[in-house]
Amino acid sequence: MSPSQKLLLSIHACFGLATTMSGLFLNLYLWRLSNDLTVNASFILVTFFFGTVSFAVGALLSKKTDRIFSFQIGIGLTALFYLLVILLQEKTASYPMVIGILNGTATGFYWLGYLVLIYDLVDNQSRSQFMGKQMAVFGLVNTLGPAFAGYVISRLNFTGYNLVFSLSLLLFFTGLILSLRLPKDASPKKPLYLRLLWRFNKRNSALKPMWFGWLIWGTCEGILAFYPTVILFMTVKNEFLVGISSILFGTVAILSSLWHSRYNNRNREPYTLLIVWLMYFLACIPMILTMNIWTVFIFLIVNEISKALIGVTYFSFMFRSIKDLPKSGLRTESMVMREIMLNIGRLLSITTFILLYLVAKELTIYYFLFAIFIQGLLFKILSAENDGIMVRKKIKIYKSEV
Repeated sequence: MSPSQKLLLSIHACFGLATTMSGLFLNLYLWRLSNDLTVNASFILVTFFFGTVSFAVGALLSKKTDRIFSFQIGIGLTALFYLLVILLQEKTASYPMVIGILNGTATGFYWLGYLVLIYDLVDNQSRSQFMGKQMAVFGLVNTLGPAFAGYVISRLNFTGYNLVFSLSLLLFFTGLILSLRLPKDASPKKPLYLRLLWRFNKRNSALKPMWFGWLIWGTCEGILAFYPTVILFMTVKNEFLVGISSILFGTVAILSSLWHSRYNNRNREPYTLLIVWLMYFLACIPMILTMNIWTVFIFLIVNEISKALIGVTYFSFMFRSIKDLPKSGLRTESMVMREIMLNIGRLLSITTFILLYLVAKELTIYYFLFAIFIQGLLFKILSAENDGIMVRKKIKIYKSEV
């Protein structure tokens, strides 16, 4: 990797370690304070909505100035968010909408900057390998962060939560300082051309299902943002065990990501996605029938494999799909379109969950199964790309014979 790529990965590691330490236990913190899943769901719902808005604002800012500014604003606002949680303490659960607005705004700015930086600093040939290494690093911080945080919280209870949030605050400031060394964007400044991207969508039939796939992914990810952590805590009833289990889950994520970066080539990706999705769906069924420590752990292990392999595979597919778009003009617009579709899926999913929880709580687990089931459509979308490759190859062979 180039020095710029290593620096970007280091900053993302700092951000990831801080968010895995705090983000995992923030959901538990809200649930323990309120004992009401609608508080968690409301917080996540507002986070995703304002994440979409700030993602678009970050895109406008990055087009007129530099994508690094959006990246830095995201890190700074995330630090401010955890500072607010520290100040509110036990009152945090009383203001899920307020903290959700700040968290969503921070998240949108950060991910816009980070995704555009990946597109700029990593070429098409090495992007899949970079994404695999990124997931491996994230798997490592997912292992260390929650285990350490769980140990601290189990010893100090609610005081431990505030200590973990304070340590995360220091990591965010570290990432912010490191971001000052990233290379500036030398391309000419332009407005945001979402209409122009829409025209490209009409010309390229492969782009439309790709965007729809992000809506499908968002439908599942909306519930996964808070539900697995809570059901794990309900099963083990101990923050330290929740944290220490991250060693197992993190190891699975690391091994899955390394396997992807080395073996999961373009032709194999659709079949990898199909196999992993089938594992994911089948692992969910025993947990629904009997929720105990074994069925929950089996599901969460497969969940880590799924997040690593399906997520990175579909991201690589997206970057290939948009490679023909003008790099200086539409790379940022593509990230905005992705975020819009992803968050539409998330918002629909969480809204449905809240309504079910209020009307028929026992049906929420079946909705969880449905959200995972429809992820199988991603295989159909990816396999269509390989069908197109085979058709083009046959046309070339036919022409050469003629």
